[in-house]
Amino acid sequence: MLSEASVSSTSTGRRDGQQQAPLKSPPPGALSRTSEKGPPPYGAQHRLDALWEGGNEALPPLWHQFQVFDLTHYQDDTLVMISFNRPLPGVRLDDPGDLVDPECEWHISPFGRSYFVNHNTRTTSWNKPKLERPAGSLKPECIIEGHSGCIWSLAYLKASCNVVSASDDGSIRQWKRGGEPVGKSWDGGGGAVPSIAVHVDDTTVVSGSLDGRLRLWNIKEGSMIGDPWEGHDAAVRCLDWSPDALEIASGSEDGTIRRWNPDTGRQIAPPIKTSYEWVGAVKYSPQGDKFISGGGDGAICVWSRDGKLLIEIKGHELAVTSLCWSKDGAHIFSGSLDHTIRKWRAIDWKELVVLRGHTNTVRSLCLTPNERYIVSASDDYSVRIWDLKTNQAVGDPLLHGDEVLAVAMSPDGKCIASAGLDKKICVWSLEAALERHQGADGGNAKLTANATRRPPIRLTPRQVPQGFFDGVQNSHPPSPQPRRRPFAPSWGLRPRALLARLPQPFHRSQHNADEPTELPQRPGPSTSPRRIPSIVEVPALDDKKALYVARRPETASEKAKRIKNPKWWVRVVLFICCVSPSTDSDH
Repeated sequence: MLSEASVSSTSTGRRDGQQQAPLKSPPPGALSRTSEKGPPPYGAQHRLDALWEGGNEALPPLWHQFQVFDLTHYQDDTLVMISFNRPLPGVRLDDPGDLVDPECEWHISPFGRSYFVNHNTRTTSWNKPKLERPAGSLKPECIIEGHSGCIWSLAYLKASCNVVSASDDGSIRQWKRGGEPVGKSWDGGGGAVPSIAVHVDDTTVVSGSLDGRLRLWNIKEGSMIGDPWEGHDAAVRCLDWSPDALEIASGSEDGTIRRWNPDTGRQIAPPIKTSYEWVGAVKYSPQGDKFISGGGDGAICVWSRDGKLLIEIKGHELAVTSLCWSKDGAHIFSGSLDHTIRKWRAIDWKELVVLRGHTNTVRSLCLTPNERYIVSASDDYSVRIWDLKTNQAVGDPLLHGDEVLAVAMSPDGKCIASAGLDKKICVWSLEAALERHQGADGGNAKLTANATRRPPIRLTPRQVPQGFFDGVQNSHPPSPQPRRRPFAPSWGLRPRALLARLPQPFHRSQHNADEPTELPQRPGPSTSPRRIPSIVEVPALDDKKALYVARRPETASEKAKRIKNPKWWVRVVLFICCVSPSTDSDH
């Protein structure tokens, strides 16, 4: 977590419980680890003896620990990576599936520096495994660099289409579309900046910081307006302006939602204590009569403007990380640690669609101006575009070099900006992504951001031999529950860490017209180097969707036994046939 109260032990890189900007030179405690020329060789055996200052009783330099749901987490602040296991030489620090390369493991050297073991190449490296970009994949039109820490939040300005970014380095910066910085960076002195929100008229931007304070900034002058707003007891994770710009809502790691008067910087109502351990998303409705929130327990709460809970919507299996409304307020969209994006109907809060395709946490969502597409950013290193008419992913994923934490759509609908752990802002052309998708489908018409609807692709399932499903159980086979990374890596939050150890509840397999449509996506070029088995499209057969193993051929003795002892329903049918009156014409 980012909150001071949650940090039970700090390393040399922290002072007075607050996260500092990256150090220009290594602190004394880190000299021994930086003097290592290379990582331990492949196959090296370590005793569980730490050689850093303090030994086994202390954390390595530039590490800290914290508690989430009574579970201790350990974070390497240099790599922004978190482990459940106490860092000691010889101890594996990652869980299987945490790294983008499943054949790699995370370890720590005797002097306290993280390194990675690759079992494919039988090598070791100081560098975190990265995703290899497939040949011919779409590249960003522009890559903006300047932040020295990972980027948590992005927002576009309507008039100029400049993008504003907030970073773990404690700064807020404004950039032109081509990547040129606008003015100097803004630094309010509150540590990392997890969240920003821009005023509807582009005059001011509000930011939330590690220290639990909000700050209001004059965009034109790049200066802070007044003093920081105090109220939260922990880091501010999410912010939103009401449509009339008369109030700002903020959500925090302290589990509360607070509403503020932007003119005075004072709270306009008592704080809302949610059921969440932390609040990850808050959004006002376009009409401004209500707002929604999401957080650590996976529920979406709908609140009246005066702060009364109207309804709690459940559907996500893990924490909700991002929310957005359609312009007419008829639908909301949510992203989650359970890898899914869900669409809900606001009139009755019914879940309509579940979009599946990401292989890790969905961090951020945004709609295109015409609301034909929704764009998502994920820990699987990718940005995806989804067609809301066909409910299918459009084209190949847009790939980053590390986990993607934020995504924003330009007001003119031409560009997508995305950013994350790699400290870079990638600006993508939506038109190029759609054109590439159209080309892959064999289309000739040029697609633009305001493309007309194309008919959905209809897949022809492979036929399965008759009787293939006989004897299959009427439930889904248990699948392993994915271990979740924390809500945001440098915050150190793993909100459902304990629940992630338990198996997920099974879904009912029988289709019901009133249930939401689950839409697993056919994999395109993978965002993971894992080898995925080929998929066989099997037609849905009531409760027999789950497939464990094909039935073995029936032996002669078994066939004779079955004929000799028929099922009860076979006997009933034979009895009815025998007692039924004859219908022959000659009787």
